[in-house]
Amino acid sequence: MALTSVIITPFFLLVFLGTFWWDRRRVATHMMGTFWAWHYQSLIPFWKLHLEGREKIPWRRSVVLVANHRSLVDILALYKIRRPFKWTSKNENFRLPFIGMVLSLSNSVRIRRESLRSGSHFLSQAEKEMRKGSSILIFPEGTRSGSLKMRPFKEGAFLLAKRMKCGIIPVVHIGSEKTFDRGSWVLKGRADIHIRVLDEIPASRVEASGMKELIREVRAQMEEGIDALERDTLRPKD
Repeated sequence: MALTSVIITPFFLLVFLGTFWWDRRRVATHMMGTFWAWHYQSLIPFWKLHLEGREKIPWRRSVVLVANHRSLVDILALYKIRRPFKWTSKNENFRLPFIGMVLSLSNSVRIRRESLRSGSHFLSQAEKEMRKGSSILIFPEGTRSGSLKMRPFKEGAFLLAKRMKCGIIPVVHIGSEKTFDRGSWVLKGRADIHIRVLDEIPASRVEASGMKELIREVRAQMEEGIDALERDTLRPKD
């Protein structure tokens, strides 16, 4: 990854320099990031990615995307959505070689956990990007679950959707936890990663629902979606 990142970096910079003056949404740099992720998805032959429902995610209308978080590989895997959106990532990741550059040049949203004003800073930055027409992808658990059960959801994604009066699209996936053990960079072997985009919760329902009610509804929809994905992948093929 280090070697190929050195090779890809100049092309990433060229795309940014050639488009930053007119591409306010940074769609071109995001799609270059998609190419970067596709490169690694293809480089490891025993990882197989499957995606359903990409067409449910709009190109130009901004929504809040919420996804479960099982592994560091989720970032590479969810690039397969191939729709322009902004990542939200903790501030430390912006300091990492290459990854930090990708996040910065594509206007990803920083989460500064060490600051007391981190919540308001996150919201103002996310709202700024959404007003340009970009969607925001958030892991509502806040960090990787460490198990197959989702952690309790934080309010940030839902507060953002309410403030922007937009819909929420849940995205569920399974299989990424089979790529690495937590804290390890040693590949475990074959992994079939299945991603499914669920139906949008429309803006009208987001506005009408209380915060706790909205979180419960989205969590229930995601739990049901994960269970259905598990059943479907275990079902024998005809």
